[in-house]
Amino acid sequence: MLQVPREDSISGPSRSKSREWGGRLPVALIFPEERSLALSTLGWQAVYMQLEEEGTFHVQRFFWDRKEGRAVNQDSDKKMSDFSLICFSLNFEGDYLNLVQALQACSMEVCSIDRADWPLVMAGGPVTFINPFPVMPSLDFIYTGETGEAFLATARTLSNCLQQGKDKGQALQAIAGSPGIFIAGQVQKVARQVQTSASRSLIKPAHSAFISGQSVFRNSFLVEINRGCPHGCRFCAAGFVYRPARNADMQELQELVSRVRPGKVGLMGTALTDWPSLREFLEWLKHEKIKFSLSSLRAHGLDRDFLEFLRKCGIRTITLAVEGISRALRSAVNKGFDQEKFYTAVEEISRLQFNTLKLYFILGLPGEKPQDLQELKIFFEELQQARFRGMGNRKKGIGLISISVSMFVPKPWTPLQWSGMISKKAYETRVKEFKKICSRHKGIRFTSENPFQARIQGLLARGDEKLHQLLILATANNGRWKKALEQWSGDMEYYTDRQIPLDETLPWDRLDIGVDKEYLLHEWDRYWKGIMTSPCPDTCCSNCRRCGMQRFSGGHNL
Repeated sequence: MLQVPREDSISGPSRSKSREWGGRLPVALIFPEERSLALSTLGWQAVYMQLEEEGTFHVQRFFWDRKEGRAVNQDSDKKMSDFSLICFSLNFEGDYLNLVQALQACSMEVCSIDRADWPLVMAGGPVTFINPFPVMPSLDFIYTGETGEAFLATARTLSNCLQQGKDKGQALQAIAGSPGIFIAGQVQKVARQVQTSASRSLIKPAHSAFISGQSVFRNSFLVEINRGCPHGCRFCAAGFVYRPARNADMQELQELVSRVRPGKVGLMGTALTDWPSLREFLEWLKHEKIKFSLSSLRAHGLDRDFLEFLRKCGIRTITLAVEGISRALRSAVNKGFDQEKFYTAVEEISRLQFNTLKLYFILGLPGEKPQDLQELKIFFEELQQARFRGMGNRKKGIGLISISVSMFVPKPWTPLQWSGMISKKAYETRVKEFKKICSRHKGIRFTSENPFQARIQGLLARGDEKLHQLLILATANNGRWKKALEQWSGDMEYYTDRQIPLDETLPWDRLDIGVDKEYLLHEWDRYWKGIMTSPCPDTCCSNCRRCGMQRFSGGHNL
């Protein structure tokens, strides 16, 4: 049986005070967010397992401690600066600030240029192949892409350099030009590394390295069902930077779960209802008496039979992403949202008395008009009608409809990367109207995103190296962004509010994720025309040749 330890049993620094490196490359693997999020994120766990299995690395884990304002070692009393290679797993733009704070907290120079020798500081993770450049001055290099042999080869090279007594400059020179490696000043452009196959299957699906009651997904063994999404929603980075969309092999997952024998499995993926084996796999879990949970679903995959099955399996909450607040906006973002199927699903969810229906919306999409909010009134009236139809003559249906509203943030490598954000005031005005619409109906709870934090995310998402000084100022002001912005010489609105000219060179043009910029421009044009684009076909990219990903057809990487 595959041994997946319970994280709860790991008590921290007292666990292994005297462990030595034993001739192996000492690696500090840092997740710059709190422990509960770390234990719910599969990317860094996949890296941890690969490095541990290699046997030539000594890996210890660090999670962010908000109270202490630093990254805390989970495995020994050694400090971050004691390690020869410091690896940050960057998942969100907000991690940039914690990275800078972590370096400063252990008395390391914040800028790479000021660190004369080892340790080397690197980063990997999703934002390193979206736009890592605001934090790039703190890093010696980044690895761009999915973990795999290319990353392990780089780590082995660095291990050899350390054993041979090479200095920092020599070590960086040794890995310059390696697949996926970007070194500022030495590499002009880097291609994302992707593990793919002709069959479009997901190679080595990620899974939990630890099971914990402290995880966001309590006591669950998380498994990756699919990576990427074929639908290409025009605001969503995951639908473009994780191309091509790939599904896991059900038999491989069954063998994995059988070896672990967990009490509960959490299914992770960007397009769960697009996995052909979803129902069969869930039936198998039920037969094996293993509980399961699901992330966000699409309404088109929720027929009566499937919803009845989920309810009998103990699922109490269904999550659906509506996104745009009108039909026109949903078409513009390429959502592929069938409103009639949605209401049919709501009716069934109510009939089966699910406790909670969670719905997600975005406010501030480009071209959003007052009439879109007016249409939202009709949407909620029909939503409630579907809810009541499902109740029939009974007094119980869906217990709660939870509405979450977020602010549109233009992300690199999406067709909307050129668009600006709405102002804080404009967002608050629209939220007020949205909330008023919801308040007319019973059994609806409304929450909305903090607009200032959303605009900080937008600033970091479209920023360049000039934002590094802002990160340093925010660190000096204990994470207070407003104070840091007052002291910063830059212009926040230059990054957040303006519509970027289509011919302007972008900071992230130095990355090559596989999707052609011309394709994004094509999709930008279709957004404004409200024209839908069909999902990626099941055929291999070399046959489709629509977005540029055919460059993968001949091998594993770009």
